[in-house]
Amino acid sequence: MTALAALAAFGLLALSGLAAAQTVGPNAEAEKCLSCHGDQSLGTIDVGGVQKTLFVDATVYGTSLHGLLDCTSCHLGFKPRRHVAAESANWLETAKLTACGNCHADQFAMYSGSFHGHLALGQTGSNAPLCADCHLAHNVVDVHSTAFRRSILDLCGRCHGGRSSTYLDSYHGKAALLGDNATAVCTDCHGAHRILPASDPASTISKQSIVQTCAKCHPGANRNFAGFLVHVDPRSPHSNFWVWLFYAFYITLIVCIFTFGGVHTALYIYRGFKDGLYNRRGH
Repeated sequence: MTALAALAAFGLLALSGLAAAQTVGPNAEAEKCLSCHGDQSLGTIDVGGVQKTLFVDATVYGTSLHGLLDCTSCHLGFKPRRHVAAESANWLETAKLTACGNCHADQFAMYSGSFHGHLALGQTGSNAPLCADCHLAHNVVDVHSTAFRRSILDLCGRCHGGRSSTYLDSYHGKAALLGDNATAVCTDCHGAHRILPASDPASTISKQSIVQTCAKCHPGANRNFAGFLVHVDPRSPHSNFWVWLFYAFYITLIVCIFTFGGVHTALYIYRGFKDGLYNRRGH
């Protein structure tokens, strides 16, 4: 019995040691970089006309999914010292995009064939999102976590702001606002790494694929079900004329009904005062 107790105690110590190692923070190599970049007064660097801080929060980085990696896993060619020009050349694209493919080859291949990838890899100065724009840089979280799922709308909304508002007008959007984590978000319909325009037959939202996409959450979905109008702004005739027409008729009808009701009530009250209906001494 004593031996079993000792073995159990050893196992608990080993597990606690493993857990501590996973949450303790950046490794020794990363600590060398953080000896400078962990200083909040380090300053900023100009990136495309935008000032980016050189400070890295060691606690945030250490608890992220990449917290056990060396900084040079993403910042290829850098050394833990004052950096020279050769190291800094194209550092941003390397750290936010191409270095990711070294560990995430499958995802990088899908991204390369996507609409975003074609822009980022094929056009100089493109504003298309890179890997770290969606997954962040020093605070990489599990894509299956609730926190990441809840952040997707804001991530996509940085570039597709108008689409965010029409999504929130939909059933899915309302459910998301009410805290339903199972409701569809952008990536459930459009995909994640291999996002393609609806005109591409290979797209998850193309006419050829939309039914299968809806059926992932709605078994038995058919063409009629998948024909539901999404991302339609009823306030704009340029979004969908017929939806706008019905919306305009609906608003006009509501205004007329309430106006008629208001005028009718006001006249009724006026007549009541005139006839002494509200004067108790008159009864």
